[in-house]
Amino acid sequence: MAWFALDDGFDTHPKVRKAGNAAVGVFVRLGVHATRHLTEGHLDGDIVRSYGTGPNIRKLLTVGMLHEHGHACPRCPQPAEGDFVIHDYLDYNKSRAQIEAAREAARKRQNRGRENARRNRNQPGNDVESPANRGRFEDDSASNRRRNDPQFEDTTAGQEGMSHRDTHEGATGVPSPPLPSQNYGVADVGGEGAGSEGLAQERPDGLAPIDTDGFTLTDAMRRWALQTFGPTVDVDHSTAQFVSHYRATGARRKSWPDAWQKWIRDDAKRARDRQQPPAQGAFLLPLPGGGQGPPAPRRSTTDERVAGWLALASGDDQT
Repeated sequence: MAWFALDDGFDTHPKVRKAGNAAVGVFVRLGVHATRHLTEGHLDGDIVRSYGTGPNIRKLLTVGMLHEHGHACPRCPQPAEGDFVIHDYLDYNKSRAQIEAAREAARKRQNRGRENARRNRNQPGNDVESPANRGRFEDDSASNRRRNDPQFEDTTAGQEGMSHRDTHEGATGVPSPPLPSQNYGVADVGGEGAGSEGLAQERPDGLAPIDTDGFTLTDAMRRWALQTFGPTVDVDHSTAQFVSHYRATGARRKSWPDAWQKWIRDDAKRARDRQQPPAQGAFLLPLPGGGQGPPAPRRSTTDERVAGWLALASGDDQT
């Protein structure tokens, strides 16, 4: 996309003020037309006459913002007979060659980006841990031990033994879904295959990006969650929710362990918020009049009158 350039003093230039708003509006439209069609300021006479009225065109010619065939401006090219040219167009705007070169460079950059993204999507997991995550989780070959452990199966919801969700029936009575299969043979943190963000294209192998990138809940990650948050978070349930979310959306992350850590932190915060008792008076509604207690009972004037009559009768009896 090219742009018709106007400097920040255009609105107060003597030529603009002398031409008037209507003629200047025609000039701007003509400039946009010339930029869109890469004419370098040359304008077909029919286009000019269709954009503006005769008086507006004569005003632009008079003040020198537009030139017709035979003009005397030494800085501007001569248009063909019946056509026009914008004054000093190339002093403020790019030439056709410059715009086409910029467009070609942009096209090549886009093609390189698409090619790099395609290679990243098709590249298998990288066994080398990225520098950003080196030291974050100790590598004790937990994933390899799990793959070789006959006690570990997908039916245990991605953990050794039964999870809290498997042994305690929840609101729906449905156990946590299994974690990704452990048969991909990739590193815990994925690799360059996990490096493109946004929605991934549908893969020919039918796997979600998080599975293809080889995300795995390692023993080191589990220990970090338990040491940091204790029993506040059900690690297996939260991890299963994490995996299900990214399977469903098809989104990818540069670092799956970092994304998982953020997910666990958010779950822990929500769990703490649920455990905190509500503030005193949080569920009380203000009553009309501003009183906090129940309103005082209304005095009965009838009872007062009866009490007075009884007092008079008692006095009469004594006399």
